[in-house]
Amino acid sequence: MASFTSGKLHVIGGGLAGAALATQMAEDGVEVVLYDEGEPFESRWTRGMQTAPESHKTAEPEIFYDPEGLVADFFARWPEIPAKLIRPAHCVMGLKRGRRKPAIITLDHGVSRALIGRRLGLLARAYTALGLWQQRYANDENQIEVALSSGDFDSDEQANKPGTYHRDALAVLAEVLFSMPAHRCSRSLLARVLVPKLGKMFSRSHEPVFSAIDPIILNDIALPALRERFVVAGGRIMAQTKLGDIDSTSDYATDLLFNDDIQVEVGPNDAIVLALHPRPLCDAVPDIGIPPAPARRQTVAYELRRPFAEPSCLFVSDDIVRAIYCHRRHLQVSLSSSFHLPTDGTIDQIVDRVWQRCVWLCNQYLNVDLQARSQNMNGADHPKFSFIDAEAPFPEFSPGHVTLRNQLKTPWANLFLCGDSFPVDYAPGPAALFASVKQVRQQVQSFLRKQER
Repeated sequence: MASFTSGKLHVIGGGLAGAALATQMAEDGVEVVLYDEGEPFESRWTRGMQTAPESHKTAEPEIFYDPEGLVADFFARWPEIPAKLIRPAHCVMGLKRGRRKPAIITLDHGVSRALIGRRLGLLARAYTALGLWQQRYANDENQIEVALSSGDFDSDEQANKPGTYHRDALAVLAEVLFSMPAHRCSRSLLARVLVPKLGKMFSRSHEPVFSAIDPIILNDIALPALRERFVVAGGRIMAQTKLGDIDSTSDYATDLLFNDDIQVEVGPNDAIVLALHPRPLCDAVPDIGIPPAPARRQTVAYELRRPFAEPSCLFVSDDIVRAIYCHRRHLQVSLSSSFHLPTDGTIDQIVDRVWQRCVWLCNQYLNVDLQARSQNMNGADHPKFSFIDAEAPFPEFSPGHVTLRNQLKTPWANLFLCGDSFPVDYAPGPAALFASVKQVRQQVQSFLRKQER
């Protein structure tokens, strides 16, 4: 364990990134103060999650891509946090192109491997692999071509329109995994994350790369365990402190100014970590760049009678549904970004339409009979439902913002950025968050050691 005799660490932002970094640094022997505008260690991570006690029990699991196992490795060091916090997630992608049959692509072993494996013949596989691999080096301004809506799955309206399964797959993943419309995502951003290097595409040994975070265990067990360890290690918490501004010299940040007329002096040997989303980050440090727009996830949650054994997810190229999460006694449906709920009183008809589409999709792709699991409301053809329309934990990155993110540099020597938006080789998500925590921990340790000399 490292030991630091001088220099304090100020962590601004008490979400999962800030809490994880602060806890690790406190256990490293650093004097840490954690500031947050709300209550630190509250879960604001899981997509679409409501933290109110009456609603968070229906939160969908966060399906994420983590081939290096960074998230599971982080939580594995603490035995009091259940191993089932990170669960294997069975994911299937259903796509259709005109008169061609639907493609069922299992994503348990990665999207590139699945897309290559379903092609017949060595030549066809090599061609698909090359096309996917080339996207890793595309210009960040090259956007993903939006998948054609299939509309009614039984129609042939799209029969004569050209397209490829792998292009549709990438577009659907951009919408579902990154909480952004596909046309806003750059091709190279998606390919750098989802497409490995050429040698790994054909590797015989490939670990499962999709997992699910259990939101209830995260809220009720993991975050309280982090808080307890942080306090035991000597960490100090300042809640209800919203960062307003940072004073500085040309080289160093010198004072933290909070909205409640609180001013914290930063010592010459101190370090500051901003574990903030890009928008409040840009408000605090105007020179750092242009804030992206917040992403939103519109979701319908249906309450079922019979529970599911394990979380599973269906990604689908559809004009209504983009993803279906089967989680405990709830079916949560992420709606397509092009689909908007009406405000003219016909909401029951729309909810029934979404439900009937889910019944068909789950029967077609997951071999799940939703009707047998449902307990419909009186006089309704669909189960009891609720809406989750919340800001996603990471923002929409247009191709220009992706390029900007790769060029972000902090203006002062004692300031560091932490969070899922900053690692260059990761798309925003849980894996990027813990990659950032690992990277910033090393940077701060190096900085503090230099100050001691």
